[in-house]
Amino acid sequence: MRYSACMGKFDLSKLTITNDIGLVLAHSPASSSCLPISVRPIPAESEDANQGHATQRIVVAYRGRGRRWYQRGGITRQMHTVPRMIEVYEEGLTFDHRRWEGEAGHAITIEFASANVQSITHGELPELKFRTQHEVFDDQVSRIAIDLAHETLNGLPNGQLYAQGLCVSLLGVMASRYSAHSELRMSASRRQLSSAQQKRVTELIQGQLSEDLSLARLAEAAGLSTYYFVRVFKSTFGTTPHRFVQERRLEAAAAALQRDSRSSIAEIAFDHGFANQAHMTGLMRKRFGVTPRAMRR
Repeated sequence: MRYSACMGKFDLSKLTITNDIGLVLAHSPASSSCLPISVRPIPAESEDANQGHATQRIVVAYRGRGRRWYQRGGITRQMHTVPRMIEVYEEGLTFDHRRWEGEAGHAITIEFASANVQSITHGELPELKFRTQHEVFDDQVSRIAIDLAHETLNGLPNGQLYAQGLCVSLLGVMASRYSAHSELRMSASRRQLSSAQQKRVTELIQGQLSEDLSLARLAEAAGLSTYYFVRVFKSTFGTTPHRFVQERRLEAAAAALQRDSRSSIAEIAFDHGFANQAHMTGLMRKRFGVTPRAMRR
């Protein structure tokens, strides 16, 4: 079973269990707003030789447990695999021999080629330089990687803004914790959006709640790069752009439900940027404690 980003509902737990370590089970290609993501098997029993990684990457174990032996430069290292464990691989890394033994599962791979990093950050982050690290545990990185895989491989059900925000956040974390180049620093005078920038951004959001807004459009309104915009937006409003937009949509949809008795709930959901009625219902119940139908009554 192989999935791509354009193929309906994607569920990591339902992917094929296999010992074929060369098989790509799911893949979402690189774009101007997201890094390339793939899902590959963690074998129960397998081995290979002279395998390398052309681009630097992280591998996040999603499912599967066991032992593995990696040989490099005449030295064999025994390691364990457990869910949410991370491997950080430098560019051009090569293993002489690898062997696995345990419970089969799946791993998420995200690549960080310099061209893609530059594209997403508009050149503000020229590159990342990882050094190989094994058996890393970082809840923030593993959570973002798993969320990003589900989102991109399901065709962005929560919209561009959510996936782009995850990707930029991941770049920021990797730059600050795992790269030889420290994260770019912001000048003290530009740690928050100015009042004029806030006005332009909020007016764009309020005027286009039904649109699939992107970080690029919001950042352009503020006159900033997407990479910088995500950070100053959160320091200004205390939340991410995705959550800010979601809150405005919920508020506007709630008001529409109370004043408009002619439009269906599904129409109001669509008119306010939700994927469908069920999407709005779940978020509204979580935010207000009531369903759209109860809100209307």
